[in-house]
Amino acid sequence: MSRGARSKSSRKGRAACGARQVGAATLACALLAAAALLQIWVRTRVTEQGYRLSRLSAERQQLVRDHERLQLAAARLGSAQRIEELARARLGMGPPPADRVIVLVHGALRSSASTIASK
Repeated sequence: MSRGARSKSSRKGRAACGARQVGAATLACALLAAAALLQIWVRTRVTEQGYRLSRLSAERQQLVRDHERLQLAAARLGSAQRIEELARARLGMGPPPADRVIVLVHGALRSSASTIASK
């Protein structure tokens, strides 16, 4: 082989080797960039989920307070004293007269007047 032919082939070999090194370096940079982007995406997702968890926790606390308040209101509204007050005030109800009361004693009917007189 002549010196010129050897020079061309060695230049091609060096050029090919240089191209491989550039390609490998480019691939390495692309992989590092992809890894960095993945890390950023994961941290962003964790941060978003943390905010979501905080928001849901606050919402849960508010719902628990509302539930307790509603239970208290239901107990107050269903109390016998309140129902009696409403019956008297709004419906004009009151205790019945003694002659309107019927008492059952062992399955037999007795008026309240005769029950009171027998005692």
